[in-house]
Amino acid sequence: MHVERTILGTIMILWLAGPLLSQEATLAYRLKQGNSYLLDIDIQQNTSSESMESEEISMSSHMTLEFRVDSVQPDGAIHATVDYSDLSLSVLAPELSLDLNSARGSSRLLSDLIDSIQHADFHLVMAPSGELISLTGMSGLFSSLSSYPAGDPRELEVILRTLDEAYGYNAFRSIYSLFVAFYPTVQPIKNWTRDVTYYFNTKPVLMVNRYFLTRTGGELLVIQGLGMLNSKEGNIENTTWGQVESKVSGTQTYDYQVDSATGWLRRCISRQRVLIETTILHGTNLPTGLKIPSYTETVFEVNGTIRPRIN
Repeated sequence: MHVERTILGTIMILWLAGPLLSQEATLAYRLKQGNSYLLDIDIQQNTSSESMESEEISMSSHMTLEFRVDSVQPDGAIHATVDYSDLSLSVLAPELSLDLNSARGSSRLLSDLIDSIQHADFHLVMAPSGELISLTGMSGLFSSLSSYPAGDPRELEVILRTLDEAYGYNAFRSIYSLFVAFYPTVQPIKNWTRDVTYYFNTKPVLMVNRYFLTRTGGELLVIQGLGMLNSKEGNIENTTWGQVESKVSGTQTYDYQVDSATGWLRRCISRQRVLIETTILHGTNLPTGLKIPSYTETVFEVNGTIRPRIN
């Protein structure tokens, strides 16, 4: 009789748990063919160094990414055409005599090159979890820029490097991994981890992101997250200081508000704090072994919208 009650109790627990599991929020994209899904992204970044020059660099960037859904496959794979619009970029580094600002129009070259990559289509395929399956066509955005007629080749080189860091292939993949590819691959689940390669100052850094579903129900789901950044290995390069090795570590926080019907991001504030420790391996004027820290703080403000297909 005791065994029967135990079995009956187990069955009742499983029966009651069934509806609870079915009510868990589905953390995946449910995008519709023909609709456009947009992310409006503002980035504010400040870097300070403890070198003798006490370098200070500030950068601000704005972009709108539009994902036009071409098709949704039976397995859930989403094929989309993507482009940049509303681009603006400014970089100020007084110690490096660098002052770029596309909005102010102080550099016609910068404004022209930014205009040339706006509304140029590229294509991707993504899983319902947001995982990037393929990305094609981005090389065409930048391949022709190096031959752009410029009076000062040095200025062109600096601007091309800056644009690639802000909007190039690796920059897009990094932004995508932060604000599109954050869903779990296993359902249902309330906390999960996603590992990504994040490009910080063009250098690959391992980022481990842990996410928590903190609110369900209603029109919005709330997901919070914490990321940890660490260099896979030290990056060795030759600089004006001599040969140096740099290592990156840091954290990033996320506060996502997600449309419960489509899975598309509606709003996110994300803050990133990074320490770069540079060690002099063979210095020109600095002693070998000297460690020079620099600190970078970045705030991402993202707003998402949905633009239905016009029949």
